[in-house]
Parts: sequence; structure tokens; C-alpha cells
Amino acid sequence: MSACLRLLPLAVLLGCAHPLAPAPEARRVPGLGDAAMAEDAGVEVIASANAWRGFPPDLEDAVTPLLVILTNRSDRSLELRYEHFRLVSPGGVNYVALPPFRIHDTVYAPIDMVYPATGFGVAPYLSPWYPGWSVWSGPFPYRGMYYDSYYTGFQRVALPSGDMIQKALPEGVLSPGGRITGYLYFEHVEDTRRVDFVADLVDAGTGEPFGAVEIPFVVE
Repeated sequence: MSACLRLLPLAVLLGCAHPLAPAPEARRVPGLGDAAMAEDAGVEVIASANAWRGFPPDLEDAVTPLLVILTNRSDRSLELRYEHFRLVSPGGVNYVALPPFRIHDTVYAPIDMVYPATGFGVAPYLSPWYPGWSVWSGPFPYRGMYYDSYYTGFQRVALPSGDMIQKALPEGVLSPGGRITGYLYFEHVEDTRRVDFVADLVDAGTGEPFGAVEIPFVVE
């Protein structure tokens, strides 16, 4: 479980997510989110950050989702396993791709308001639950003793959600000429300013590594 999720639920949404963006030297491509590409040994990979469009909308508070498109132009069948993907910091810390069926966490989903408001500023610590609303700019302190008792009144979503499973990149084999798209869900990236997305290329028939694709990202 992410260290952020062990904090108070309001604290989870007040700064635990660390969005990624392609590094200046990355080869950017247009598309959903902030995408960049690289290739090696005939395998092209596009990795896109900030691309999640599904339920729960605040998934980045629990994991780091990357939308990945793999195109196999090599003459080898490509083995796709979650263990072949990772985010690597300059210090050598690996943030692994989590099997979606083994993600067991809880996020707190935004609330859809039925009645529109005018001349209202929502409390700053509640702003993640009310996206698009004006936020009160004056003092409005968080009353921890009250929320510690009643935060369960907010909508809690157990992970993985149906969207996460449906949109995940499945494990399997990508044949020569094949292409597949799906999300990888990485551990939260913490205490670093940069990571490299690394995809190890492994021959599905022999188990032999035959290359690696690397795409640099900055941590915002």
C-alpha cells in the first residue's frame, strides 16, 4: 500500500500524487495525455502520462498509471509480463508495474453535486472532491477531530475498479506485426525528480532478452 494512503484520507488528496511528464530530451508524440516514444530492436513503445480517463477519476492518488502502446515490428514474438516494465530513478530505485488484479487499495471519489451554487467557495481541503468549483481563498482550517470520526461518509472506492481491469495491458505474447494498447499501474513515484520508463524486450519462445526501450520522464 502506498505510504500516502496510510495518512488521513484528506491528506491523501492534498499532495500524494506526483504527475509525470516527458523529459525535455524525450521524443514527444501527439495523443492522449503527455506522450513520448522510443524504440529498440524493432519494437516501438509509446508511453503516455496523465492519460487516465476512467473510474475512479482520481486513480493517480493510489498508483501511477501510464497508457502504453506497443508495436512489434521485429521478427520475434514479444513476451509481455508486468515484471518486464518498471520506472527507474537516477539512484537506481525501481517502481514496479503492479498486476491490476493484485492492487488492493481505496480511493475517495469526487462527489457530483445535484444543486449548482453561486457565490460559493468550497473549503480548500475539500477541493479534490469538487473539481471545477471555486475554492475559498481565505482562512478555513481543517478540523481534524471531526473528520477523523466522519470521513467514512465520503464515497470510498475499492481498487481495482472495473475500468482498471478492462483498460489494463494484459500479460501475453505480441506476435511480429502485432500492436496492443493498455494501462500499466506503477507504484507511486516518490523522492525523485526524474524516472526512466523501461520496457525489457524478451523473446517469448526462448526467454532471451533482446533489447530494452527507455523513455525519460520528469516528476512534477
